[in-house]
Amino acid sequence: MSLDGVTLAAIKDEFKNRLIGGRIDKIYQPKPELLTLRIRQPGQNLELLISADPQEPRVHISEENFDNPMNPPAFCMLLRKHIESGRIKDIQQPNFERVLEITIQYMNNEGDLEDKILVIELMGRHSNIILLNQERMILDSIKRITSNKSRYRQLLPGKEYFPPPEQGKNNPLTTDFEEFTQLLQNDLNKPIYRAIMNNYRGIGPLIAHEIAYRAGLNGEDQLVNHEQIKALAQEFINIFEAIRNNNFNPTLVLKNNEFEAFSSITLEQFDLPKEEYDSISELMTLYFVEKIIQKIINRYTEKMGAVISNNKEKADKKYRKLKGQLKGAQNADKYKLKGELILANIYRLKKGEKKVKLENYYDDNKEVTITLDPQLNPPDNAQKYFKKYEKAKKSVKYLKYELYKIKNELDYLNQLEVNIEQAESVLDLEEIYEEMVQEGYIREQKKNKNKRDKQLPPLKFKSTDGYDILVGRNNRQNDKLTKKIANNQDTWLHVKDLPGSHTIIRNHTGEDLPENTILEAAQIAAFYSKGRESSNVPIDYTLIKDVKKAKGAKPGMVYYENYTTLYVDPDEELVKNLKVD
Repeated sequence: MSLDGVTLAAIKDEFKNRLIGGRIDKIYQPKPELLTLRIRQPGQNLELLISADPQEPRVHISEENFDNPMNPPAFCMLLRKHIESGRIKDIQQPNFERVLEITIQYMNNEGDLEDKILVIELMGRHSNIILLNQERMILDSIKRITSNKSRYRQLLPGKEYFPPPEQGKNNPLTTDFEEFTQLLQNDLNKPIYRAIMNNYRGIGPLIAHEIAYRAGLNGEDQLVNHEQIKALAQEFINIFEAIRNNNFNPTLVLKNNEFEAFSSITLEQFDLPKEEYDSISELMTLYFVEKIIQKIINRYTEKMGAVISNNKEKADKKYRKLKGQLKGAQNADKYKLKGELILANIYRLKKGEKKVKLENYYDDNKEVTITLDPQLNPPDNAQKYFKKYEKAKKSVKYLKYELYKIKNELDYLNQLEVNIEQAESVLDLEEIYEEMVQEGYIREQKKNKNKRDKQLPPLKFKSTDGYDILVGRNNRQNDKLTKKIANNQDTWLHVKDLPGSHTIIRNHTGEDLPENTILEAAQIAAFYSKGRESSNVPIDYTLIKDVKKAKGAKPGMVYYENYTTLYVDPDEELVKNLKVD
C-alpha cells in the first residue's frame, strides 16, 4: 500500500520530535533510488531511510541494514558535498501533500551558514528525492526529469523547483463542516470514498473508507443524500482535528498473521486483530521489512517451483515411456518359446516360408502363429528369436534400473516441494536453492561472492521428558543429520510413503526411550511432512543403525528396515511449545 498524507503527517511529527537539531553524519546510496542518512543526536544515532522506489516509496527512521557500493553514485557524492555535517533545521509537509521538505543548515566554504532543502516526493512512479539551494533552485535529483518525460516540470540541475502539480483538491487540515458539505454536494451518486478523495488531497482509499465506516456508511456505496454528507462531515472533522493536534495512533492490521493494512490512526473499519505502536517509523520498518522478505520468498519459491515442476513433468513422461517399454520387454519368454517351437518342428519347415502354425506342447498343443523371415532357413529363424529373447531379457534389467532411478528422482523432487512449502525463513530457502544448484537443477549465473559457508543448524525441540529432538530443514541437512550427527543409539523417524523431514531423538545412554517422547517426536515428524494437514498420519521409527543410503542416491533419500509404525495427528501447538530457539 502507498503512503498517504495522513501517514506522512505522523512521520513529519515524529521527525520534528526526533530529528530537529540532529547532525547528518553519514550519507549512503545503497540502491539507485534509496538513500540512508545517519543522524547524530545526543546519546544516539538514528538512521533515516528515504526511498523513491516507484513500488515502495517511503521515508522513516529505520534499523534496516544495506550493503553500500564501493563507489558512491554521483547523487550521493553531491549530497555529501552539500549537506553532510549539516544540521536539520526544519521539516514541513506543504499543503498536506505526499511531500516532505527537510531544511538543513550547512556551513559553506566561506564559513557562512546557508540552508539546503531536501525534498522528498512520495508519489508512486513519480516519486523523487531533490536537493535545492536556499533560493529553491535544483542542485540535482535522484531521478532527473527532462522535457521528454514532462513538459510541465523538469527536475534538472540549475532549474527552478516547482512542486508537483495541484489537482484542484482542498487541504483537509484547513476545511470546516460547511465547506465539506458544500464540496461533497457536487459528488452525489458517486461512491462515498471517491467523493472524499476527489475533493481532498493527501487522502487515499484506506482513510476515505475509514471516514465512511465511522459515519456508519459503506465507502463503496453511492453518496445519495445530505444526511450522509453531514454524518461524513462530522467524522472527517474529528479525524483531522486529531491530526492537526498531532494525536496519532500508529496501527497495524493483521489477517491470518499477515499484514493487511497500516495507518497512523486507529483503523476501526477492520474487524481483525490489530497492533498499536508508539512510533510510526517502528511500524513502517516492520511492515516494509516483512514486505521485502515476502518478495524474496516469492522470488525463490516461484523460481524453484517452476524448475521442480518442469523436471517432474519430464521425469513423469520418461517414467511412463519406460514403463511401456518394460511391459513389452517382460514378454521376452514368447520369443524363447517361438525359437524352441521352430527347432522342435525343424523337420516340417523349409526356407522361404513367411508364417507357420505350430503346436505349443507347453500349453495343451494349442496352435501358435509364428512369423518367419523367408530369407532365412529354419535354424537361423530360431536363432533370430533366441537373440530377441536375450536382448529383451537384458533390457528388462536396464529398464527396471532406469525406472528405479526416475522414481527416486520424483521422490526427491516431491521432497524439495515440501521443503520449500514448509521453509520457515529466507535462509531456509537459500539453502534449498544452493542444494538445487549443487544437484544441477539450477544453473548459477555467476559465482556468488556472498555465499554463506556456515549452514543453518537443524530445527531443535525438547520433549517433555527432556530428550533432544532434531529435524532436518532440507535434503542436504537430512543427510547430515542422519549420517553424521546422529549416533547408532538414536531413534530415527519419518512419515511413511510421503515426503518429509528426517527426525532424530538423541539417546546418549542407550536406554529405552519413554513412549511419550516417541509420540511427541512422531507428531513433530508428521508436522514437518506432506501429511501436515492430515490426521492419523503413519510415522515409521527405527534405530539409526537400520537406516541406509543407497550408492548414488539423491540427498536425503534413504531406505530403512526393522521399523515400527505409529499413527499420529500433527500438532502445531505441540511443535511451538517444544521448539527450542
